[in-house]
Amino acid sequence: MPVAPTGAPKQRKPRPSRARGLRTTTGCLTCRKRRVKCDESKPRCGQCIKSERSCSYGSAIDTNSEQTADQEESSPRESNAPTAQPSSATVCSPARRIPSIAGEIDVFQNSPELRFDLSPLTIATSLPSPNSAPFEWYDLLAEDAINNIQKHNLGFETTCLSRRQSPVPETPAIDPQLQSPKEDHIHAEPTSTEPWNSVQTIQLTGDEIQLFQHFVDVLGPALDLFDHLRHFTILVPRLAVHNLGVLKSLLAVAARHMELHADTQPRQSFSAATPGSSVSGSHEAQGPAQQLSDLATQYYYETLHYLSQNLLYPSYTKSGEIIATAILISTYEMFDARGSNGNGNWERHLRGIFWIQRSQNNNGESVDGLRRAAWWAWLRQDIWVAFRENRRTLTIWRPTKRLMDLTPDELALRIVYIAARCVDYAANEKQYDMHTRIEQGDTLLNALEDWHRVLPASFNPIYTQDHSENSSFSPIWIHPPAYAAAVQVFHFARIVVIINQPTMGGMNPFRRRRRYLDESVEAICGIATMHQRKDIPSSFVDMMCVYAAGHCVQTPTKQGAVLQLLERCLDITKFPPRSLLDDLAKYWREET
Repeated sequence: MPVAPTGAPKQRKPRPSRARGLRTTTGCLTCRKRRVKCDESKPRCGQCIKSERSCSYGSAIDTNSEQTADQEESSPRESNAPTAQPSSATVCSPARRIPSIAGEIDVFQNSPELRFDLSPLTIATSLPSPNSAPFEWYDLLAEDAINNIQKHNLGFETTCLSRRQSPVPETPAIDPQLQSPKEDHIHAEPTSTEPWNSVQTIQLTGDEIQLFQHFVDVLGPALDLFDHLRHFTILVPRLAVHNLGVLKSLLAVAARHMELHADTQPRQSFSAATPGSSVSGSHEAQGPAQQLSDLATQYYYETLHYLSQNLLYPSYTKSGEIIATAILISTYEMFDARGSNGNGNWERHLRGIFWIQRSQNNNGESVDGLRRAAWWAWLRQDIWVAFRENRRTLTIWRPTKRLMDLTPDELALRIVYIAARCVDYAANEKQYDMHTRIEQGDTLLNALEDWHRVLPASFNPIYTQDHSENSSFSPIWIHPPAYAAAVQVFHFARIVVIINQPTMGGMNPFRRRRRYLDESVEAICGIATMHQRKDIPSSFVDMMCVYAAGHCVQTPTKQGAVLQLLERCLDITKFPPRSLLDDLAKYWREET
């Protein structure tokens, strides 16, 4: 006969009903759709990581506002109305009030920078998974390259662009982002454990040395304008002599840029084809521009060939080398967009770089210096495209540091981010009612003023010249150039918001808006006047800001001065096409 237990029976925990306890209203959208339990980890939950699925959290099921504020670039969400939130999760002191164009709104005293929910609505349903992002990006490049080869009969072998040529991948490496214990971490030198790198230094030909030097002297500093550590000028060339993909993309963009300046530079002779090129023969009778064009095109397709052979290495798809290569390819396509054989898909490929950046969790505050520098270089290109195409910028990352905690160099970068949010605002002009649009614009204008208010003395002009009879704008010299560019971007962003913000009318608001616009035009054009033919990297920022400022000038004298200034900028940058001058003149005619 069995003996009864001496202790009291353990009470059984009641099981929650299926109607209430087992069906959660939280969790990622993927787990809810699959009807599996979600651990709600962010940016990706455990279930999605295990099953290699895309993970996102929808705003419709966000029950905690602090959870929503902490979402980062790898957890996109849709929103129909932008909101402003403090960037710190701590409780802020009572708000102060700052005058704005349409009235006064509250901002947080301890968190002067505001966070904007203006992320693109279209990417939430079309975002590739992190593991497939590099392949999706390459497919965009290869598809457009093959079409371009066939369209222009360039004579390149299209079958070599298939990524299926890749060798068997090695054992997946640890994500480099997890190997960055130091702040301002610099990407490690290549090692023999990376089969997609060359341990020995790659030898350069005479032509390649000229192109390499041009990149170091001109294009690297242009990409590094806001990067005081100069990753593209110092680190990327070191990576290039050990990585064929970085090297070929570097040579491609250098050759394309030199081609655009071939008429104004001392005559140089280049081979019409690189070793192993599918282009037969060396056409010595060709001019320097055509020789450089052939070289640039050849290096570009060799870069794609390298990608097709190495994308199946997991460590390569997570490396700094692929990020550097992606930015160099994008810069090449930026210059190539104006050429006769340009594929015209630079704008579309920026989305592919966004996918790669997101797959590596890169953003403007990444610990790894190269990834951080590449992210800002990409954002600067995307801001111009979004501004011209009247679309939102692609980034959905938001800063975590407060303005008061930023160094001067970080402040210069922060205004680039705020400018991206202002371009987002301009793209949403028809989506909200007038009162909402006014509130959004005031939020952005206050954020801009908060940034401007905390600037240290190093952003003040070193020299300002009074108006002369022969000049419509007073030259303004701010040094270093990154700080001058930051001030220009501030005024660019303010112009973008004001000209897209509705007004309830009234003489005082009208005068205030006009005064702000006039101030911004004078600042942008004054700084650009000081830069003329003295600071090539700054000319790319000058071009964008002067073009925006041109939309605010009304007198024929000022309009003529802006056109001359913009024309000089385009002579230096060789980007974008000179049709930009016609666009501005057409805008003035329509406004009269």
